[in-house]
Amino acid sequence: MQNGYNGVKKTKPEEIVYCISSVAQILKHNIPFYYTDGHAVDALSDFYTKKDIERIDDIIDKKAISAKYWNDEQDLDLKRRKEAEFLIETDLPANAVLGFVVFNIKSKNKLQLIGINEEKIIVKPKYYF
Repeated sequence: MQNGYNGVKKTKPEEIVYCISSVAQILKHNIPFYYTDGHAVDALSDFYTKKDIERIDDIIDKKAISAKYWNDEQDLDLKRRKEAEFLIETDLPANAVLGFVVFNIKSKNKLQLIGINEEKIIVKPKYYF
């Protein structure tokens, strides 16, 4: 989204707000979901559902997800696994949002102006690349 691609309009990082939730919140609100062990459009990636949620720690590669770099000459599948996804089928209800991540203070101020509590907003420019 930030860089634009495949029909998606390029968007300035200060205009992107990450809504933070959790698997526990998704389950609590009974929101239908899927998750993958790699990038969802890659044919090598498998899809999982609620019935597989107890195995999520064994299915996703947390080491790959938290890796600093996206490519490794010794692990040509790293990028795909790093891009594992958790996808919900519907809109995320406001009461399932635990917080927000924004690019800068200006973005944080905009959220505060619309009534978002300051404690729920974190400025993390490194989340934008």
